[in-house]
Amino acid sequence: MLTRRIFIRNTAGLIGGMTLGSSVLAACGGDDDDDAAPADTTSPPGTTGSTTASTTASTTASTMPMAAGAVATVFNWLPDIEWSAWYLAEANGYFADNGVESSLVHGGPNTPAVSQVLAAGDGNVGLSASELDIIRANQEGSDFVIIGAMYQRNPLGLTWLTESGFSKPEDFLGKRLGGPQGDQVQMDAMFRANGLEPDYEFIPMGFDPQPLADGEMDAIASYVTNQPLQLRLQGIDATAMPYSDLGLPSYGDILFASKAWLEENPDLAIGYLSALLLGVADNRADPTASLPVLMSGYGADAEINEEYAALANPEYIALMDSEFTDANGLLSVDPVKMDEEVLPALATAGETDLPTAAEFVDTSYLEAAHASMG
Repeated sequence: MLTRRIFIRNTAGLIGGMTLGSSVLAACGGDDDDDAAPADTTSPPGTTGSTTASTTASTTASTMPMAAGAVATVFNWLPDIEWSAWYLAEANGYFADNGVESSLVHGGPNTPAVSQVLAAGDGNVGLSASELDIIRANQEGSDFVIIGAMYQRNPLGLTWLTESGFSKPEDFLGKRLGGPQGDQVQMDAMFRANGLEPDYEFIPMGFDPQPLADGEMDAIASYVTNQPLQLRLQGIDATAMPYSDLGLPSYGDILFASKAWLEENPDLAIGYLSALLLGVADNRADPTASLPVLMSGYGADAEINEEYAALANPEYIALMDSEFTDANGLLSVDPVKMDEEVLPALATAGETDLPTAAEFVDTSYLEAAHASMG
């Protein structure tokens, strides 16, 4: 089964998705990107097309519709159950009903970062695993704005055997923590964010959770919708917790676009978000509904494990809710949380020259989308 390294190699962030360079995590099964199949480029019924961001962003322009009313969504990985809301919004005609000519552009192991694709003009709305990726792109001259987030809690975190009884950051002091080289950054930040001095043995490892099952370490860095499910499929009782629940809050699958595009296409952006919200609603109502679209359409050539995908989707859905979304609607980003929790977490990890939420978060488009739906 294909790996899903949510934090693209081309970026170098630390938190949000936390480490974006050497610390990339498998989130869809195996542990070797070299075996990854190319992203699916077929179009399921009711969709306008799917493509994959190429290794040179300029080559994608000819494959994506960029006419008025067109919105190209650029993902940071191959077809996956994680994108269920988009698949359903296309398959069920919601994008078309809202005047959006949609194309879904999947990434892969050798594709440029989503921020680079959008900066090159080869996409309209991007998905990022990290607030920091967007911040850094803006520091380099882009004008990206966060307009929503699929997940209130970033899926990156720790996994351990349930019998260990861990439940809070101090439980990991003095323990053996495994992860790809570079993951010490967020582990250190987790401890410091909780007023604890980092004290643990770091054990470098790949993306296969088997060493945890074999007792070689006490907990491992993981994508909480991935490695624990792999272990459970083997009959091993594992518990996972995102860093967002361990003192390092961050959003997941952050939707962003350039300020210029948003200002030029406000109605299109609102229609896009309205359609996506309908896809979210369908996905939550029936977590199995996207499986046929994924398996026979976008992911037909991606060697996706259907059993894993069926287990993973409810885990993703569980990350969508918060008290803020209860009051403001799904996909909402809280500027106060960004200023008081997310950005301070980045500072804890050593980041400097960070913006305020007002500089790169715009809630107005999603608020208008919610209002349009009654």
